[in-house]
Amino acid sequence: MKQSFNPNSVDYTLPEERIAVYPLEERDQSKLLIVPKDGQPFIHQHFYDIPDYIPEHSLMFVNVSKVIHARIHCLKESGGHAEVLLTNPFSGGAADAMMHSGNSTWNCIIGGKKISAGMILSTMDEVHQLRIHVLEKSGMDAVISLEWNNDVSLAQILEEIGNIPLPPYLNREAEESDEERYQTVYAKEDGSVAAPTAGLHFTDKVINQLKEQDIAIEEVTLHVGLGTFKPFDADIVEDFSMHSEHIIIRKEVVKHVRDFFLQKQRGACIAVGTTSCRTMESLYWFGVALLNPDVPAWKSGTFSLGQWDVYELFDHAVSPQESFSALLQWMEHHALQTIEGETQLMIVPGYQWGMIEGLITNFHQPESTLLFLVASFLGIERWKAAYQSALDNDYRFLSYGDSSLLWH
Repeated sequence: MKQSFNPNSVDYTLPEERIAVYPLEERDQSKLLIVPKDGQPFIHQHFYDIPDYIPEHSLMFVNVSKVIHARIHCLKESGGHAEVLLTNPFSGGAADAMMHSGNSTWNCIIGGKKISAGMILSTMDEVHQLRIHVLEKSGMDAVISLEWNNDVSLAQILEEIGNIPLPPYLNREAEESDEERYQTVYAKEDGSVAAPTAGLHFTDKVINQLKEQDIAIEEVTLHVGLGTFKPFDADIVEDFSMHSEHIIIRKEVVKHVRDFFLQKQRGACIAVGTTSCRTMESLYWFGVALLNPDVPAWKSGTFSLGQWDVYELFDHAVSPQESFSALLQWMEHHALQTIEGETQLMIVPGYQWGMIEGLITNFHQPESTLLFLVASFLGIERWKAAYQSALDNDYRFLSYGDSSLLWH
């Protein structure tokens, strides 16, 4: 990594009463803090006003990943209670794993006393008779095999017996209303264990207004893992291990991005949420890497980015259209209709932005990797002023809280 920063510089005090435990009754009634470019004054609006602040002919990316019912209450053979929280499939993508019938192997977190490898946990489900075999266990992390007695998909079983995994800082069990409100209106691809919360404010009405302004909305998929809540627990940023997340991008989206940046008159390139942002920035830098003939990815046909990989590419940055042209060439060479793989990209102050110019996002936890990304996007002093303004104006924070539109 070429640049470092002090993590303590990306910290603030969040009063507990400012954490939104429940969503507002209407999605688009949330407050909206607009942080313009070039140090211009902040603007306070509501989310339903956002179409007025997005330039015409812009390109917007939304994450269509859907939160699965990943929390399963179960019983030990002794009758004691346990809880399994699925995090990601042991191998392959979540979409395929959710279609499995009969059995499926997952990484998970297990809560409960005296649970060890070799144990079998059961559920009170008499229809499918789901059993959970603990294959490996280290602390609360485990690898499990789920087995059931019929040809029903895992997706259907979880829908029937699982629960929505709300963020730990909400300190409450999921309720019936969370079934709808902890999903975006455009969610469709099963696989996340936490919502891409920036999208929770969108309504069909807001989306239609954006489209009427010739704003193109492209769908990307990044399945959000529990790592998004992982506290920063290192003295220096280089010692922190960023979570890896699974992304899926269609060839049509890659082509649209290339063509968008070729236009003489265009609006802005905007990410809805840090997940969409990480996805598109990862793709941009992967395209840059592909322009280096020594990169093995030319031959492998697989997508993968490590935590600090892109920081070594800053001196080789190219225009977005060049990067996405390289991506298209690579996809065509390997006869790929989608790019699917893993990104561990960690965006911190010192990161060089490749393509995203606007970011719609909620207000994040102190000293978190999500806040590091925001601080990189705005600059240290600008994000501090923005968050202080939100606190001074009674904004609601975290997953069910208010929104912001940030310009880089």
